[in-house]
Amino acid sequence: MVGSNFTGPIPSFKNCSELRRLRLEHNQLTGNLDEAFGVYPNLTYIDLSDNKLTGNLSPNWGKCKSLTKLSIATNMVTGEIPKEITQLKNLVVLDLSFNNFSGLIPENIGDLSSLSSLQLQGNRQLSGNIPLDIGNLSNLESLDLSMNKIEGSIPKQIGDCSRLRNLSLSTNRLNGSIPYEIGNILSLHDLLDLSNNSLVGEIPSSLGKLMHLERLSLSHNHLSGEIPNSLKDMMGLVSINLSFNNLSGSLPSGGAFDKAQLQDFVNNTDLCGNIEGMQKCYVSMAESKNKRWQNLVIILVPTIVSTLVFSLILFGVISWFRRDKDTKRSNPKRGPKSPFENLWEYDGKIVYDDIIEAAEHFDDKYCIGAGGSGKVYKVEMSSGDVFAVKKLNFWDSDMGMENLKSFKSEVATLTEIRHRNIVKLYGFCSRGEHTFLVYDFIERGCLWEVLRSEEKAIEVDWVKRVEIVKGVAEALCYLHHDCVPAIVHRDVTSKNVLLDVDFEAHVADFGTARFLKFDASHSTGVVGTHGYMAPELAYTNKVTEKCDVYSFGVVSLEVLMGRHPGEALLSLQSSPQKGIEMKELLDSRLAYPRRGKLLSELSSLVSIAISCVQADPQLRPTMYSVCHQMGLRKSAFIREESV
Repeated sequence: MVGSNFTGPIPSFKNCSELRRLRLEHNQLTGNLDEAFGVYPNLTYIDLSDNKLTGNLSPNWGKCKSLTKLSIATNMVTGEIPKEITQLKNLVVLDLSFNNFSGLIPENIGDLSSLSSLQLQGNRQLSGNIPLDIGNLSNLESLDLSMNKIEGSIPKQIGDCSRLRNLSLSTNRLNGSIPYEIGNILSLHDLLDLSNNSLVGEIPSSLGKLMHLERLSLSHNHLSGEIPNSLKDMMGLVSINLSFNNLSGSLPSGGAFDKAQLQDFVNNTDLCGNIEGMQKCYVSMAESKNKRWQNLVIILVPTIVSTLVFSLILFGVISWFRRDKDTKRSNPKRGPKSPFENLWEYDGKIVYDDIIEAAEHFDDKYCIGAGGSGKVYKVEMSSGDVFAVKKLNFWDSDMGMENLKSFKSEVATLTEIRHRNIVKLYGFCSRGEHTFLVYDFIERGCLWEVLRSEEKAIEVDWVKRVEIVKGVAEALCYLHHDCVPAIVHRDVTSKNVLLDVDFEAHVADFGTARFLKFDASHSTGVVGTHGYMAPELAYTNKVTEKCDVYSFGVVSLEVLMGRHPGEALLSLQSSPQKGIEMKELLDSRLAYPRRGKLLSELSSLVSIAISCVQADPQLRPTMYSVCHQMGLRKSAFIREESV
């Protein structure tokens, strides 16, 4: 009865005293939780998540002594979490996330000695402190208390959770410093997220011991001091976000810091480093070298002064002989400044006129593509810069003032996005009769056209296709998990994936799809392209990251098959583990890969893509999970086929 889309009241199970296992997740069942259930001594597993259940969580659940999993995530259950829950000594999974629970986390939560996963995130009204005996959960592997109103300091006892792989305490009201003991949780692997709190003090150098940790986010706090140099030794780190703090000093070099981008460190007090856009560090001599430097100065100064005097005399003589020529020579001019270094600093008129002139009023000879929202033109400016300009079909008056304001505000935000696999958006111009967006020009055009050209498709070998899929995955993972708030693309298709000269993928039209699909005569909340849209959008207007995940799965299969998967999607959804041979999912225009790393990599991508196109959004992985499964690091990319 999982995901059967059942509606109506949940049946009463109060008289089913021999109930042992019940799964009703991913339906639309309603009703009062505590009225539908009683006490079940033999019940081991119950999952009621993703329904519309209300009521309270009854203390009677504490009498179901055999329970190993209790999940009622994503419902509308209210009230406090009963302390009787802590009597369930066999409980392995407790998932009460995304409900409306209030009050405190039970203080004896540490009594759940078998607990492996504790998910209380997204209740918003959970308050109070993190119980000190949380450290007694020696089997805990995943702890998520994010998006609540939990306050106080992070207890140092959390460092005793020696098996923890995932720890998220973000978006609460936590204060105090980060406990040094967190650095002792050497098992931390997937995520350490303490962002969006009020933490103070320095970042503990002990975090550098978390060698296997992949994602670290401490952004939006009040942390101060320098970034510990030990963090560069975190060899597993894929992403790090320390933005919006009071950090200062120089950025460590090495490890994840060499791959980091400016937005990971913005809005700090006085950070410096070698990242593009960040202020450079001024290097001072160490104390131990001062004396040697002073001795060197004593020797060099007379020599330098003599040389300077001689040079000045020589310069004066040469200048006298060349006076006439020099007076005729104008001062060297500065090179032309790109009109799009920061489009939002202009009133738009100069930029608008320059583009109109360069595109000859959008003459069709410059058109390189067209879609439902407008045409795309290749525009070469007088400075030599080349841009892709998307001329939109709608007028300001069609869109409405409120939508136009929202659109401009969103585009202004999107211009701040920086990622190697995302097409740079410079800004938006709307004057006179034309309205357009200005993007980086990506040389080879869209993936859709490349795959449909026999000649071009053969040029995109298996190694390049693996990298294309990974590039799209990295872009979406960045939009979903590294941007605050998260950005949902809404229209991931092979036409919105562009390839540069090296066949590296760049995702275009991110974040603006809901505006660009605007139709004044009949506007809906659903946007996307047929064949790529997640199936749930047929009955709901709610667009989530999981919709992008589905579209990513379709594009991934399209890259591997060389064509849109079409009806094969139904087979892959109904029988993901069988029914279709590997050869049927690989482009026959390319030679079938020999056994070895490449074939293994392709097989893994096929499995990941299939998991992404599952009809039930809850069964799809997140883009972070996708990247994790791909082992995404540039150095891990396959560069050549091995036997």
